Amino acid sequence: MKKIVTAAVMSAIIALSAQADFIRVEAGGGVWDNEISGTAQYDGETSFSTSTLGYASESKGYLWMFIKHPIPLIPNLRLEYADVGYSGTSNDLFAWDGNLYGKGSTSSLELSQIDAILYYNILDNLAWVTLDLGLDIKHIDASFTGKSQNGNNTFDDSESIVLPLGYARARFQIPMTDIGIEGDVKYIAYGDSSLLDYRIKVDYTLVNVLPFDIGLEVGYRFENLDLDSDDVGGLNSTLDIEIDGFFAGAVLRF
Repeated sequence: MKKIVTAAVMSAIIALSAQADFIRVEAGGGVWDNEISGTAQYDGETSFSTSTLGYASESKGYLWMFIKHPIPLIPNLRLEYADVGYSGTSNDLFAWDGNLYGKGSTSSLELSQIDAILYYNILDNLAWVTLDLGLDIKHIDASFTGKSQNGNNTFDDSESIVLPLGYARARFQIPMTDIGIEGDVKYIAYGDSSLLDYRIKVDYTLVNVLPFDIGLEVGYRFENLDLDSDDVGGLNSTLDIEIDGFFAGAVLRF
């Protein structure tokens, strides 16, 4: 009986290992501590620095997941979410949508993002190197709300922006260790607008038990959104902002 149970367990482990090679799933999430800098301008009005709004660094959540499969012509899928938002009290005068807002005005800016990435796995841990290339469809839910100190003037602007970006990801697994070094970049430029989003990280596998691994990741992410209303449909403002900071989280691999 013991031999039968042992054989059954071994068969299950082998089957799970084969399935893991057939379809690979990884997911992760954590906290991104980021800050914003740059300038903003409502169409036809005077631009102002984001530092005017009194925003401090914010710690918000992020999630990601990818699915790899062995079918050559069908792209793999990676999904990412980042909750990006700030709020504060202005320390100087700024103009928005025909009104002036003085010192003491309050505002909130949300730039939550979802990335749907279709990619091909060019190298799959060949000589410890992985390389992915593909297309990212980035969806940004943007909102900017606020009111003057006396409450007489208010604004509430929201926009949904969808942009296609080129995507590349490279990973190096340090031989004989559970440490990986990884970086990815998304980029597009057209007209007077461009968007750059890159990330570098190090991850360490803590637990390696079939059929899954558990690890930790730490890294740095940088975004530059240089968006002109003449280039981006539905956008009624011009932005040239940078969002950057360090992140840390957990990783689960199947």
